[in-house]
Amino acid sequence: MKAVGYHGTNSKYRDSIEKNGLDPRKSTHRSDHWLGQGVYFFDDYRKAQWWASTLLLKKRECSRLVYKSVIEAPEEEVLDLDDNAQLDYFMTQTLKTVKEIEKERPGPMPVFDDKKFRAVFFDYFKEKNGIAVIMGTFTKSAAGYMAKRSRDELKRQKAIMDTIGLGYKEKQICVSRKECIKSADLVYDEEEVV
Repeated sequence: MKAVGYHGTNSKYRDSIEKNGLDPRKSTHRSDHWLGQGVYFFDDYRKAQWWASTLLLKKRECSRLVYKSVIEAPEEEVLDLDDNAQLDYFMTQTLKTVKEIEKERPGPMPVFDDKKFRAVFFDYFKEKNGIAVIMGTFTKSAAGYMAKRSRDELKRQKAIMDTIGLGYKEKQICVSRKECIKSADLVYDEEEVV
C-alpha cells in the first residue's frame, strides 16, 4: 500500500515534527479518535488546512501548518474500511470480541460508551492483528471546509442529505507506526503566506 496524505497541525508542534518527523508515539492520545491512536492524514490538502484551522480555535498564538507525506505499508498491515471484505472482517472480529467481553463481565461497561468505543476497538484490532495503517472514508452531512451556512440552513441540509442518502466524503488515514511515514514535507506554513 502506498498513499499520499496531508497532515494538518499547528506551529506548536513544528519543532517536534522537524526533530522527530511525524511520530505516532508523540501524537496526542484521545479517547474519541475515529480510527484509534496514531497520526492522522487526509487524502485532500484542503481538508488538512481546514483541520489545522479547527486546532487554532483553541490555540490562537499558533499558525497553521500542513505536511505532505508518503505513507507505505505491507498490505497485510493495512485495514482499508472502504473495502467491504476488510470492513466485514473487522466487524466480525469486533462483534466476537464484544460478545466475549459481555459473557465474562455482564452489566454496563464504560468502554462501550459511544464516543470511546470506536477508538478502543480500532486500537485493540491494530494490536491483535499487526495493523499499522487504517483508512476509511466517512460521510458527513455538514463540513466546515465547505460553504458557510446558518444553523437553520445546516439543520435543513442535514435532513435533506439524510433523506436522499448523500453526504460529504472525507477519507482519513491513521498511521500507528512511524516506519510507515516515509516523508514529512512542509507544504503550507501560514506564517510564510501572511
